Amino acid sequence: MTLSVWRICTTKDLRRDQLSYGSTLSPGRWHLPSPDGLPVIYAGGSRAICQLEKRVHCNGVKPIGQALIRFDLPDGADLQDVRDDLPADWIDQEALTQSIGVAWRKAGGALGLWVPSAVEPSESNIVLNPDHAAFEQVAVTVERNPFEFDDRMFP
Repeated sequence: MTLSVWRICTTKDLRRDQLSYGSTLSPGRWHLPSPDGLPVIYAGGSRAICQLEKRVHCNGVKPIGQALIRFDLPDGADLQDVRDDLPADWIDQEALTQSIGVAWRKAGGALGLWVPSAVEPSESNIVLNPDHAAFEQVAVTVERNPFEFDDRMFP
């Protein structure tokens, strides 16, 4: 059974080689921009968590020019999981989560890193390594372009 995860991104980032571009510009909960060129791609375990994550990160401004994309991960892909290994206050320890993500990315052994969502900790996100050999086997599908957010999310 194929595992699918989703991402809402700008329509200008739809080329496969642009999907990780944002991670090279600024830090995130699970990564730091790296002079060594260690980009990542954030995706959500559901379309709904992607909408919540985007809402939180856009500072209340309704994003325009967005698309919903789906990543179908290859069967048997090596995925690391830290969701059950974090301290209770992990949300308040961004330096810790960044160090976990950076260590995972530098190790390069797994295609993805399952992490909890800080927006809704019972939901999951995954951080993908676009330089991993298995990433070439990931099918990337544009599900909705443009992706329109419900106006009620942005009062």
